[in-house]
Amino acid sequence: MRISILGLGLFAIVMVACGDSPTESAAPCTDDIGSVAVSVGADAQPGVSWDPSCGVAMLLIEEGGSDQWLITTDDSTWDDAARANRIVPPVTYGAVPASATQSGPAETLVRGVVYEVILWRILPTGSTAACQQQHENMCLLAVHEFTH
Repeated sequence: MRISILGLGLFAIVMVACGDSPTESAAPCTDDIGSVAVSVGADAQPGVSWDPSCGVAMLLIEEGGSDQWLITTDDSTWDDAARANRIVPPVTYGAVPASATQSGPAETLVRGVVYEVILWRILPTGSTAACQQQHENMCLLAVHEFTH
């Protein structure tokens, strides 16, 4: 059987279009994960990643207790961990993923200033995760300082 180059090209385009995207659900954190390791890029609009790369419901960047940028999933879904934890890494500062909304525009990050990345996820019913802090069904996964 002979496959045309055009056919292979179309197949490749379809496969790329159907590939992983930030709007797809991430693998949920397992119950035993109460924290993640965060990394932040050095760009003007840094990328934020975490490992394991499971979905979260809230990503907050703070400077001295002042919100610089806050994105969340729809809090009406926060009773269902699978629907709530849809923000997946990497997230570029100031670029709102399709799965989230922002509370206001991202503040300009200043070189040499220390900021914090704060990540929260929604716990499934019956979760045994040992969170850094827990409020109702919300689990604090990370508070990570970085210098821009």
